[in-house]
Amino acid sequence: MIFNKTNYNLSHKRTEALSDMAAYYADTYCPAPSPVYPHIIAEALELPYTLNDYGGSFDGYLENKYGNFHAFLHVKGTDNLYSPRVRFSFAHELGHFIIDEHRNALLNPSTPAHGSSASLDSHFEVEREADIFAACLLMPEDRLRKDLLLKNTRKPCIASLITEISLKYQISFTAAMLRFLHLDYYPVMIVCSQHNKLKWLRYSEDFPFRSLHLGPGNQIPELSCAGEYFADGTKYQGKTETVFAEDWFILFNNSDRRRELKEYCIYQESLNQVMSLIWES
Repeated sequence: MIFNKTNYNLSHKRTEALSDMAAYYADTYCPAPSPVYPHIIAEALELPYTLNDYGGSFDGYLENKYGNFHAFLHVKGTDNLYSPRVRFSFAHELGHFIIDEHRNALLNPSTPAHGSSASLDSHFEVEREADIFAACLLMPEDRLRKDLLLKNTRKPCIASLITEISLKYQISFTAAMLRFLHLDYYPVMIVCSQHNKLKWLRYSEDFPFRSLHLGPGNQIPELSCAGEYFADGTKYQGKTETVFAEDWFILFNNSDRRRELKEYCIYQESLNQVMSLIWES
């Protein structure tokens, strides 16, 4: 079964509104074919920013002091304004600055300010909205749909397609995966599991299944690729594997049991976490 606290989907209406808002700023300040650079938009909006090594306590932080906003961005090593993680973090903070409800909340002295990370797994809805805004800003819908239209493939290898998107738009695979999901170009589900338990999931509107076949305490299905990793350390690094609908989902039609699905895993070993991208082959 699926518990509501793990369902990280926003409403379709809200996602569309964020996408339209992001597209406006992208097209106004970084028109195609130029890549979208958040610092150009911040400078146009007169939002000051600082890059520094903040010890990893946050990836981005939007501060309000007496109505004056300032964005702080964590950089390390060779990071700069053009690095994928920094660009996403900057776009995320721009979301907080641009989205009326977020900015107005920060203007309220009683609202506690907090840093954000580029992990895409915050249980705060405002953080998920800023994530979606960031993904839409860096990958505007019209530009992305044109690229996908050129592929003209009925059943593509989704992992390979997302890799191409991430390289072209200079963003991480996980950010491209989130954007691809919300574009509803092809039905996919993302399942994030940690310590062998479901952490969160998101899915396209037309993905055919919803209810995960979980064990006690939200344990990840044993026969999934993610389940194998937690069971014995098996990794399918950079590989797309075939699984079956019955391996992942509670089914109501017996004919669905052997429907073939594809699973592509991103392993975050330091967190004992796996992100599974699932689609129908």
